[in-house]
Amino acid sequence: MCSRNALPVVLEDFASRDPREMADLSGAAFQDNTIFLRYCNLPLEITHPQGEINFLERGKNSKIEGRSPEGLSSDEKVVILQYLTRASGLPVRGQWLSFLDLRGGQLHWKPFQKEALEPLAKKFYNKKDLFLKLAFEHGGSLLEQGDAGVVIPVFPRIPLAFILWDGGEEFVPRSTILYDSVAETYLTTAGLYVLGIQSLIRIWFPGDTRFA
Repeated sequence: MCSRNALPVVLEDFASRDPREMADLSGAAFQDNTIFLRYCNLPLEITHPQGEINFLERGKNSKIEGRSPEGLSSDEKVVILQYLTRASGLPVRGQWLSFLDLRGGQLHWKPFQKEALEPLAKKFYNKKDLFLKLAFEHGGSLLEQGDAGVVIPVFPRIPLAFILWDGGEEFVPRSTILYDSVAETYLTTAGLYVLGIQSLIRIWFPGDTRFA
């Protein structure tokens, strides 16, 4: 999804910035040249200025119910570093926007449906207990929308809402992903596109290699 040149560019930007300021604005912590950030409720450590990103070592809350998390994809690394370098420091607003409502979202709407919304609905519309279980493992909380809805703290200041509908005789099962309106002050629409898909894969499709 990301350009092959995206990671070197964002690493250069990350290295040039004040790590304490990035941590403060993004809701992370900074100590000993390392930023500590939670992503999908998983603890990460990001070295500065190198920009090396790793899950915290075993014994430091890196495992979820006995499962070690899959390694980070290049797209995840890019969007994590972009979140840190672009963070505005603004608080969550509690106002939800669909991807289509984001600035320029209509330009990416069809691929977003194909890569995120349709797979989520197809796999989990009749497995809502599993959908919720996996969401709760990643820090999710119930959202009273649709037939099953959850809010995931994907980043400390970018929560995403994931909602399923069963469908029926006249309607196919469907899903949506909602963004808090503050998200546009942290990432571009292209970054939010990547974040929506990669967080969905991280939580509900671990090991998916569709973008390898």
